[in-house]
Parts: sequence; structure tokens; C-alpha cells
Amino acid sequence: MSQKSKSLSKGGFFYLIYQVMNLAFPLITGIYVTHILIPEKIGTVAAAFNLTNYFVILSFLGIPTYGLREIAKCNNSEKERSKVFSELYVINALSTTFFLTVYILIICLVPVYRKEIVLHLITGILIVLNYFNVSWLFEGMEDFQFISIRNFIFKVISFCLLVIFVRSKEDVLVYAFVTTCGTAGNYVVNMICVRKYVKFSLKGLDLKRHLRSIMYLVAVNLAIEIYSLMDITMMNFWCSKDSIAFYKYGHSIELMLLQVVNTFTMVLIPRISFYYKEKKIDEFNRLLSKGFKLIFLFAMPMIVGIMYTANFLLTHLYGDVYIVSAHILKLFSILLIISPVGYLLGSRVMLVTGNENKMIISVGIGAAINLVGNIIMIPILGEYGATIASLISEFTVMIIYVNLGKKYFKLISVKETLIKIGISSSVMAGVLFLCSYISDSWLKLGIQIIAGASSYFVTMLLLGEEIVMTYFKMFISKIRVLKRVK
Repeated sequence: MSQKSKSLSKGGFFYLIYQVMNLAFPLITGIYVTHILIPEKIGTVAAAFNLTNYFVILSFLGIPTYGLREIAKCNNSEKERSKVFSELYVINALSTTFFLTVYILIICLVPVYRKEIVLHLITGILIVLNYFNVSWLFEGMEDFQFISIRNFIFKVISFCLLVIFVRSKEDVLVYAFVTTCGTAGNYVVNMICVRKYVKFSLKGLDLKRHLRSIMYLVAVNLAIEIYSLMDITMMNFWCSKDSIAFYKYGHSIELMLLQVVNTFTMVLIPRISFYYKEKKIDEFNRLLSKGFKLIFLFAMPMIVGIMYTANFLLTHLYGDVYIVSAHILKLFSILLIISPVGYLLGSRVMLVTGNENKMIISVGIGAAINLVGNIIMIPILGEYGATIASLISEFTVMIIYVNLGKKYFKLISVKETLIKIGISSSVMAGVLFLCSYISDSWLKLGIQIIAGASSYFVTMLLLGEEIVMTYFKMFISKIRVLKRVK
């Protein structure tokens, strides 16, 4: 199927479902787990997964990012697509074998990890599963419907297993194992379904042609992971396991919301790559501008909502002791704008224009700032210090990214949209402030969500914001069609 025949709206809808499931599953499982396991045990598991994630990142060598671009480029040629897929799969298998071996040696030889060797073997399953990590093929083909349905099924299965088998505070290992099950199911189904788009073959492979770009992306991904994983790694030495748990839940909710914001730009990436390759620069700039507007359109009301609801929501979901997580979440909320802007206008622009070698400049500086910030602030401020260090490094990365990428794109008509979003967000904040006089209860939260979202959306309509008006008219049109059919 060609790029032109794909529907961005349909793709966006299914990718939104996919990200909502990614949002809902950790939230729901977190509610359950925090009432079964104590914070110390949750922090222990989080620290183990943190170590494993370093090796997961190293083993896939940036292929999920690089592979998406390369598949999108050869979308209309099954022969070339199969060749690219086969080459990248072989590279992925070789790197996974190497880093899996290193991981096993480390957990067997390092005393602090050997004490929890069974737990680390369980979390290490994620490295093994990287042999089956070919999601980039389906993303490059814009098959977001398949991704969403598959993801939904295995999220439900994983939660059912969690409720059935994690029943006491001693079920730490079971909790870690069940957490990997959703990933296992997704990846295995991926491998079964790859024949829909490609035919794997070892004949005539040219692995060398990918190595330069992949090596740059390895360096980029490693630098990114330093400032996304290093905080918990360093907290593991300087803070209590309770602090890790508090940080984990505040940060993880921000990451889940970030996935939702990124949904509205992620579905544009294969098409942006295609337009740039075909030298359709006007369309390229138009899509980038649309993505930029969508980031602010969805992130701003999320930030306002977090400020008014985080305290009640996290303490009532996880317990009063998790008020610290609410404060962490509020601090992290600004990243809902900073990270997606850097991702879209920086790393994606660099990648599709073939300048992935420049990405290392930005993330390298960000990683260094995060490392130094953690060393200075974690011993003094604990989880809050790790949060502040992450904010500073992410902001720095975004600024450098945008400055490196700006010569390749031109944003169109964004100022007017940003003004309208600012006005609508202010109206929403005023409405939520009035709602704050209602006594704390789940009814209050429901009123805040409905009143806040409604006031924001209605204000955007009254201001005539182009994207909101377009989708609103499409919605009304489909309603009218449905009524005629009936």
C-alpha cells in the first residue's frame, strides 16, 4: 500500500488508542500493585528494570528509529523493503546476542546484582525479547491499526495475570515476570505477522551500508538513556528504595502522558520522511507545522489539569504516602511541551534529512548536564534533585536540537495558534480554580475533568482555531452521515 493511500486521521486514531492503552495499563496496574507491595519492594523491581533497560537500549542499536525511516522510504517496493528488513534484523540479532552475554556476566559477577540474581534474570527476559522486536516495520508501514489491536489484547492479558498471581507482598518476582508478559506477546505476534509486508532472506545482504547511521544512533540513544535512566541508577546508591518508588510513579505518569502527546506527531513521521525524500518541501513544512501546533494543543490543557488534580488523584489511587509523587509529576509536567518539540523539530528533522550524526551533539551535552546535576542534587534533594536535573537537561537538549534543525524547515502560521491555546488554557485554569472550592471527592475530580476539558474545547471553537474547527466539522459531518444511514 502506498503512502498516499494511507489515512493520517485513521492512523492517528488507532495510534491514539495504542498510546491510551500504554497510559491506562501502568496506571491501573500501579493502583493494584501499590496496594499489594510496599514501596521498598516496588523500588527494588524498578531498579532491576532500570539496569535491564540499559542493555535493551544497547542491543537494539537505534534500529527502531532508523528502521522506521528506512521502511518509510521504500514503502512502495516490497523487494527493497524485504532487503532492508532482513539486513536490520540480522544486525539486531547479532547485537542482542552480544549484549545479552554481557548482561549475564555482569549480574553473575557484580555482588550488588548477584544478591538479586533471580530478579535480574527475570527482567533480563526483556533483552531476550529484543530478538523479536520488529515493531519499527509496522510503524514504517503506518499499520497503526494492527499495533493498537495487538497491544490492547496483551495489555488485558497481562493485567489479568497480575491480578491472578500477585496476591501478597512476597510476590515480587511474580510481579516482575508478569510485567514482561505484555512485551513478550506483542513481539511474538510481530514476528508471526511480518510476512504481510516482507520476505526474510539471507541472500545478498549488505550490512555495512547501515552501520554508519546505526552507530550514530547508538551513541544518541546511549546518551539519551544516560539522562533518562541515570537518575534511578544514582538514586539506587544515594536514596532509599521508597524514594525510588515515589520518583518512579510521578515520572512514569508524566512519561505516559508524554506518549499521548507524541501520538499526534508520531503518526506524521513516516509521511514526513516520505515527503522529504520526494522533495515535497511545502508538504514537509506543512506537516511539521501541524505537528508543532498539535503538541501545544494537547500538552497545555494536560499541564493545567495536572496542577489542579495531581494531589488528589495520586494519593487516592496509590495512598497518602505518594503525595511526593504528585509533586514530582507537577514538576515533570513542563516536559509535555519541551520533549515533544525537541523530538519533532530536532531529532526527527535530523533523522529524515540524513543528519543523524548531529544528534549526538545535543544529547551528549544533555547527558553531561544530567549526570553532573544528579551528582550535585540527588545527595541533597533526593528525588526532587533528580527531577530538577532532568528538567534542566531536557530543556537544554530541546534548545540545541531546534537550533540544529531550524535550517531544514519553516513553521507556518503557528503564532496565532499559540495565542489561542494560551487564552483557552487560561480560561480552563480559571474554571478549575472555581472547582477547587468543592470538597475533595471523586465527584469533584469528575467535575474538574468535564468542566476543564469543555471550557478549553469551547474556547478554542469560539476563537476559531483551525485544527480544532477542522476536526469538529469532520465529526459533525460523520454524525450527519450516520443519521442519514439510520
